[in-house]
Amino acid sequence: MSEAPFRTDGGAPLAEGEPAPNLGPQLLVRLSALIRTARTHDVSNQAFQRQLQDCLAIVLQILEEESEVALAAVADYFYLNGVRIKAMPSLLPVYHALMAEFERRSLGAIRFHEGVGGAERERFFQLFMAAEDPGLAERLGEAAQEASIEHIVPIPASEIREEEIVRELDDKKEPEPSSERGRAKRVFWRAVLGTKKILVRANQTGRPDLRHAKRLVQPVVDSIMRHEYSIVGLTALKDHDEYTYAHCVNVSILAVSMGHVLGLSRQSLADLGVAALMHDLGKMAVPAEVLRKPARLTPEEWDLMRRHPLEGVKMMVRMPGLSWLAVDSMRACLEHHMNYDRTGYPEVGEGWGQAAMSRIVALADCFDAMTAHRAYHKRPFTPFEGLQHLLGPSRVQFDPAVLWALVCTVGLYPPGTVMMTSSGHIIVSTSPNPDDLARPKSRVMVLPDGKVQPGDGGAVWDPMPPDEHVTRVLRPEEQEVSATEYLAA
Repeated sequence: MSEAPFRTDGGAPLAEGEPAPNLGPQLLVRLSALIRTARTHDVSNQAFQRQLQDCLAIVLQILEEESEVALAAVADYFYLNGVRIKAMPSLLPVYHALMAEFERRSLGAIRFHEGVGGAERERFFQLFMAAEDPGLAERLGEAAQEASIEHIVPIPASEIREEEIVRELDDKKEPEPSSERGRAKRVFWRAVLGTKKILVRANQTGRPDLRHAKRLVQPVVDSIMRHEYSIVGLTALKDHDEYTYAHCVNVSILAVSMGHVLGLSRQSLADLGVAALMHDLGKMAVPAEVLRKPARLTPEEWDLMRRHPLEGVKMMVRMPGLSWLAVDSMRACLEHHMNYDRTGYPEVGEGWGQAAMSRIVALADCFDAMTAHRAYHKRPFTPFEGLQHLLGPSRVQFDPAVLWALVCTVGLYPPGTVMMTSSGHIIVSTSPNPDDLARPKSRVMVLPDGKVQPGDGGAVWDPMPPDEHVTRVLRPEEQEVSATEYLAA
């Protein structure tokens, strides 16, 4: 296929400024919401039908001005009728979640032609959701034709000449966001998407691409070296579709920041970040039903889980050559469940010493995992509870210097901690303040008079004012407002 997903009227494939620029982001948001709803509701359900109508309304609005609606995913960007949909910071979670849906189905584009209706769109989305199965994804186009879907055409990714389009994009890259928070969001979500590609590819080939991993980690190192800690705050976001891959990125970010506290060089930080990104590589060999099991694991399933450090090493040794980066990554795979007090797994001889990088990765992994939304926990630890636990009963399992580095990285009130202040404000910590660990950068959730502030419009304390102090930390069951949208703003 040529440039068809971008223009079908013979015009330039990568035009700028057309069609209506605000409709592209709206279409992504509506389409993502529709897919999320379809995972939990039947197509006949009112919730699904409402999302379907909202999405169709955007499509029809575009069709008032255009002969078709062509949404294409190319080179990590979306295009609407040939116009790049800008990946604004507030749109990045939706942007990359939807990109993952296209990749999961090997889908390059979807075309909506004039005459598309709700019933036809309903049938298409039944097929679209079923196409998560790779066998069904290959014949999504055929299935659409067999279902008499004439006005919606899925285009396989294999039919898009991505290399040619990427060359045309080289001179049309978006400017970097001006705010630290905006830059952090871009680095974070690109790392999540890139990590997913590395791990999926590693599962197919049996070995990871460390060069690609290093390209993802370098912007993280640059941010930390510039003393920009908003990216640390983004590790508190757990409730999204890509958390499996975001966990690897979170561990990498935390490890790099902890390594910076401990005085590691830029090169060592980059190597540490890659090792942390690859630490769970061996979970590719663990059956998905075991990884996602909501109940307690059986002894046999636990044996499979405990093998993932060794499976990670086996994948690493398949790489050609043996660099120091590969060795560091190999040890992180092997040792990230070992403990400083010689507990943990896998069991090793008395003469074996856990590598310094592995000690950092082990603590970063433990902190992020214990604060995650996992189905087999009654309730995950809050970030504040997690830090308390690590500094309390679990402290013997970790290197004391590395524990101190974690405190310096996340502060006394880690990102995601909801607090009441001396003036009666309810705030959420959004990123650490290295100049005063007790006064994090925060966003106001509720005013002293009880008025709830909008997630993307409330006051930002950068950092907490000197005349304020925390009077108590609120548990999730005490919170009337979810902190998620404030963290994502």
